[in-house]
Amino acid sequence: MNNKKNIRRFIKILLKYNKIELCLSFFIMLIVSILGLIQPQLIKMILDDAIIDSNIQLLIKLVVIYGTISILSSLLNVILQYMYSKMKKRVYISLKIKLLKHISKLSGDYFINIKTGNILSMVENDIYTIENFGVDILFSIIVDVFTAIMSLFFLIKMQSSLLVLVIVLQLLLMFSQSKFNKIISRKTLEIRNDAGNISNIIEEYISNIMNVVVTKSLFKFFKNYLKKEKNIITKFIKLDVIISVNAAIGNSLGKLITIFIYGYGGYKIINRQMTFGELISFQQYIGMFIGPCLRIIRTNTMIQRSAASINRVFNVIDEPISIKQDNKGYRCNNFKGNISFYDVSFSYNNDKKVLDKINLTFENGKVTALVGSSGCGKSTITKLIYRLWDVDEGNITIDDVSITKYNLKHIRSKISIVMQDLLLFDDTILNNLTLNKNIDRNFVEQICKEVDIYDFIVNLSQGFDTIVGEKGVKLSGGQKQRIGIARAILSDSKILIFDESTSALDSLSQKYIFENIDKYLQDKTVVKVTHRLSSIKDADIIYVIDKGKVVEEGNFEELLEKRGCFYSFMKEQNVEADINSIA
Repeated sequence: MNNKKNIRRFIKILLKYNKIELCLSFFIMLIVSILGLIQPQLIKMILDDAIIDSNIQLLIKLVVIYGTISILSSLLNVILQYMYSKMKKRVYISLKIKLLKHISKLSGDYFINIKTGNILSMVENDIYTIENFGVDILFSIIVDVFTAIMSLFFLIKMQSSLLVLVIVLQLLLMFSQSKFNKIISRKTLEIRNDAGNISNIIEEYISNIMNVVVTKSLFKFFKNYLKKEKNIITKFIKLDVIISVNAAIGNSLGKLITIFIYGYGGYKIINRQMTFGELISFQQYIGMFIGPCLRIIRTNTMIQRSAASINRVFNVIDEPISIKQDNKGYRCNNFKGNISFYDVSFSYNNDKKVLDKINLTFENGKVTALVGSSGCGKSTITKLIYRLWDVDEGNITIDDVSITKYNLKHIRSKISIVMQDLLLFDDTILNNLTLNKNIDRNFVEQICKEVDIYDFIVNLSQGFDTIVGEKGVKLSGGQKQRIGIARAILSDSKILIFDESTSALDSLSQKYIFENIDKYLQDKTVVKVTHRLSSIKDADIIYVIDKGKVVEEGNFEELLEKRGCFYSFMKEQNVEADINSIA
């Protein structure tokens, strides 16, 4: 039931974007079909009337008409293929964009429960399969039915006794094709699912190739990969054999039908019950009858195969968006960026609470730091501020307005997060800094100087136009993080979150950068998430998080004087100078 519903939805998309082309292409396809039905009659007239009666003028006339129809049909087919290709690509792109846009709106829950390779397989393989399930298939069903009926009419009129025997063989052919096509469709679906799993393994390998080499994980990867690859190869071989057997049976039955027609037809010609022209014409009409019948069966198999892909794609498109976007949501003209957490509790997939009734305040013009051991919930807090998830209990407000009441796009435009693992595109350094926004080049260069990366960039062969490679592979960790910090400053967001953003920098470089960019942070809400406690000495307030709760808060000196968790963390990191100054 769901398959039929999704196919109808796909057809609606098809109709939505191609109304004029659909009408025109259907009309052309109908003309091509009618022209094809006329040709066997012309062959009959050439053989029985023009050649037998030695009528040269009629022969020339019929040959010219036949040739004109052939050329016209070929030209119309070229036009049809152009229109089909245009319509397919239009639907292909619109559906792909619809899918990718919807994926971007899903919450973090979706992405922690699905493998990247499966998504990639869906975006590429399933969308490609759907593309091939185009309007030409839908039209061909209608035209094939029309052609088969008209061919049957001519066949009955010409030789009904011969037709009955041919149909018996045809039914055997259709039955075998139908059975084999069901098996082929099932096996193809199995292979496609296995291919998605293999894509996930390869994607994981390629995206982490350096770590794989360094950690000596090649053996593990290839053992797992080859096992799955051997399994899918076995399935491919079985599928190829099934397809070959199907083709062999089809060819054999097709040749039996052909030789039977010539044999029985020849017998009738000898007994003056049929003309030679009628035999050739009959043979052509048989082809025009059998061909459409077989195509209808194959089309049904293709529809079933495409239905699986259509279903997979629409299942993702129908995935509920838990982070609701209200286009009429609140937009603040005088945005300050004061954030408050009120008794906020949160868990991933209803598991153990990551945050438990936590209360926090992040004020404009102040630097607020979050510290704590790994897994205590620090990064989760930043994700909740950006609304990648919504809270289970409690409330988060920005400028005293609940974060859920804001227009999502508007509120996210006010927040920039610099993470430890920065996303860099396979593009120029300039485009990675500006994200293709129109930002004054002098300002870009000034910020690069402040984060101490300008000299490195200008000394590259192509300067700011240097391509950084996939995921910034040509840059070091520290260089990537400098670009991330520069990008955040250039974005001019009111809320800046630095989530382990300087982990790849040494303490002196980190101190130098933040001293230089301090003037750009004066009227902003700054949040620092870090393990390196020496980097937050100047923070206005520090929250110490442990097991999802705030266990301590205060500035650097106040927390040291308490000799609690923060003091213990400092001792673990051997920040002796600071501890001794308090002792």
